[in-house]
Amino acid sequence: MELRDELSGLMKVLRVLKQQRHPVLPSGTVGLLLAIERGGRLKDVAATCALDQSTTSRAVSAASQAGLVRRVPDPHDGRASILELTDAGRATLAEAVTWYDALLADALRDWTSADVEQFGAYLRRFTTALHDTSLHSTSLHGTSLEAQR
Repeated sequence: MELRDELSGLMKVLRVLKQQRHPVLPSGTVGLLLAIERGGRLKDVAATCALDQSTTSRAVSAASQAGLVRRVPDPHDGRASILELTDAGRATLAEAVTWYDALLADALRDWTSADVEQFGAYLRRFTTALHDTSLHSTSLHGTSLEAQR
């Protein structure tokens, strides 16, 4: 079996998991809340999530309406705001992270810690190489892989 077949299988499993995701949060919300937890303005969160600002703004608005996120004035720029998790947002994120951690722990239960570390290292290396390839492709072809989705 070729690598692309293995990646296709992984993407299939991830799509199924996305459909069976943590029951409290809509798809994509965990990544958004994690980015907001790190702090910053909307543009910082958008960059962290690799989304455009309009998509991120809509997601932040939905999270805000759900009581998970709030905007507070930026003390350094009165025109801007900083995104923060509310107490409910922090609790919801903690619950979701616990759920995902348990899912991963169950999937990797028969792996040695060395195998998990090696897998993580390979995954980081692959992700970095794929990202760099995407950037290179953008400069050669004038469009990014992200823009082609």
